[in-house]
Amino acid sequence: MSTPTPLLVRGGRVVTLDAALGDLTPGDVLIAGGTIRAVAPALDVGPDCAVLDARGMIVSPGFVDVHRHVWQTQLRTVATDWTLFDYLCRMRLGYSAFYEPDDVYLGNYAGALEALHAGITTLVDHCHIINSPAHADEAVRGLRDAGIAGIFCYGLFPNPTLPDFAVDFEPGWRLDDARRVRARHFAASDDLLTLGLAPTEVTAQPLATVRRELAFARELGARRISCHVGMGRYDRGDRLVARLDEAGELRDDVLLVHGAALDADELARVAASGAAIAATPETELQMGMGRPVSFRARAAGVATGLGIDIVSNYAGDMFAQMRLQLQAERGFRHAGARGAPRRLGLHARDVLELATVGGARALGLEHRIGTLAPGKRADVVLTRTDSINMLPATDPVGALVLNATTHDVDTVLVAGRAVKRAGALVGVDWPALAARLETSARRIHAAFAAVPLARIEALMAPMMGVADE
Repeated sequence: MSTPTPLLVRGGRVVTLDAALGDLTPGDVLIAGGTIRAVAPALDVGPDCAVLDARGMIVSPGFVDVHRHVWQTQLRTVATDWTLFDYLCRMRLGYSAFYEPDDVYLGNYAGALEALHAGITTLVDHCHIINSPAHADEAVRGLRDAGIAGIFCYGLFPNPTLPDFAVDFEPGWRLDDARRVRARHFAASDDLLTLGLAPTEVTAQPLATVRRELAFARELGARRISCHVGMGRYDRGDRLVARLDEAGELRDDVLLVHGAALDADELARVAASGAAIAATPETELQMGMGRPVSFRARAAGVATGLGIDIVSNYAGDMFAQMRLQLQAERGFRHAGARGAPRRLGLHARDVLELATVGGARALGLEHRIGTLAPGKRADVVLTRTDSINMLPATDPVGALVLNATTHDVDTVLVAGRAVKRAGALVGVDWPALAARLETSARRIHAAFAAVPLARIEALMAPMMGVADE
């Protein structure tokens, strides 16, 4: 997965996000064997080195998406006006029942390509569409075929079975299948894609069940254990994170997703344990999950990153999440201030760090990704500054956070290999893939018409504490 010859990225405005190196204008980045070898204002290279002209572009680390349900790609826009209650009843207990293995492959393949197109080079796939062993195999294959790096979190959550839409929350066969997936897909050392686990919704299970699933994840050697917690108004106040800490289960392999309801004591526990937080600003603000915890968690010393969450709702790019997170937090702080602000306490660089090195720290991968520095994996993004929305990009960090779109991303390298070049994904037949996605989506939507939605909503409403508005 590396370039056959050394590559020099020459003459760009390099935003390294490395404290020692700082930003370089202009700067060069030398890549060999999939690794960054040198970063400097100007580098001399031999004639055997390929050169990528980065003049007029911003060179930055690949984004790190710490939480996404990639399988939902072909259901884009169905969740446009949903609450979390709607999402649970319709997506988790409805649409998921109709996914065939090929649907999972298409969702994961196209979803990973969408991430790469947007400059996201590493993601965590919280994959709770494991309806059969074949579903698991196709989910992994989709990610690998796209060429993205990250963590595949095998989901223990049981989706409804047809025709009665019953849900058995015991993980059952999935435990043995997760072991099979580890042996089949993750036995060899792989610098790009590794195995994680997504337990059966820890906030909905007894503590003893949660502990059993955490123990299983550790037996499996899961790099990260992805758990939805502290979801704002949906939180039941049972302080699960504190109880996990008291039980000795809150460790540095736990990735807590959302977490808006976590108080100062629980955040301190998370920081002390080495566990991390994945905030997903757009779903949290829309679906009633509370004020995104990103900056509060970071201030408490917690390794914190940003995630896209559900692409059944909106575009899978980090630019939108950075912008929304930064401006929403600024707005919350202004609303709580005594007077008009004289200075902003949060800067664009703060949220750019969350989207890159913060995500790397949350995954325990800061030694490999998140900054542009010698020894790091060559996950590099080149963003053009000549579009109508970017020119003139006086401040490169501000341009990335507040002006750029996915269409400004010119080149994306994963471990030194170009997956996007000159604005186009490399080796992807998009018209053919788009046709397959459309066919898959039509079939799933047609099948969803049979879902007994009123019965599901009546069952779930008291469990989730929702009220009609």
